Formats: sequence, C-alpha cells, structure tokens
Amino acid sequence: MKTTNNNRMLPLSASHNRLHSNDTQVQDDFDDLVRLAVRGDRRAVGAIAMALGPMLLDEARVVLGEYADEDSDVLQDFLLVLLEGRSRFQPVHGSAVVWLCRTIRAVAQTRRMENDRRRRDGEE
Repeated sequence: MKTTNNNRMLPLSASHNRLHSNDTQVQDDFDDLVRLAVRGDRRAVGAIAMALGPMLLDEARVVLGEYADEDSDVLQDFLLVLLEGRSRFQPVHGSAVVWLCRTIRAVAQTRRMENDRRRRDGEE
C-alpha cells in the first residue's frame, strides 16, 4: 500500500504559522510587562530582574570596563529607573529587550563617567 506525503507539508506550514504567532504573542506580552514595569509595577520589575538579570549584568559589565565590579549596583540603579518611571519604553523604537539593554547601558555609562570624574578629581 502506497501512501502519499502531500499532507505532511500542511501541518508543517501550519506549525510554522503557529510558532510565528506564538513568538509575536510572547514579544507583545513582554512589551506589556515592560510597560507595567516603567509604571512602577514591582511585580513586573521583579519578573524582569529574574528573567533577564544575568543578561543585564553582562550588558552593564561591558560598559563599566574597569569598574565591572559595580555591575550589581548598576542593575539596582536600573531597576529603580524602571520603578520610578524615569525612562519610557516605546515599542516603535525597538523591542523591549533591546530597550532594556540600551537603558542599562546608559545607566552603566553614567556610573562609569562618575567614577572617571572622581578618579580625575582625586576623590578615590
């Protein structure tokens, strides 16, 4: 008995569409989580810290350079930026993850410049 494989493509194609739809839904949900975080939702900030903490620390370390041991302080400052609504996430400028990385890099850059200034001024 000979069977045809013509029907195999339909489930694969449908599966691909479902995966793409799921990816889009996950991204939309994460964008919503970040929007909640920048409005001061502590649970949302906690979820971001737990899910992306290691990646955010890595981003901070890259910018901090010789001050990399201050990465956890930068992460705390970054989480305060979210809680206090000092920065706004706008999805038209990129995904939430890209925005989070860009924002923690800005916080780390500020910390690095402050450390450089203190060192220049002999405060250390």
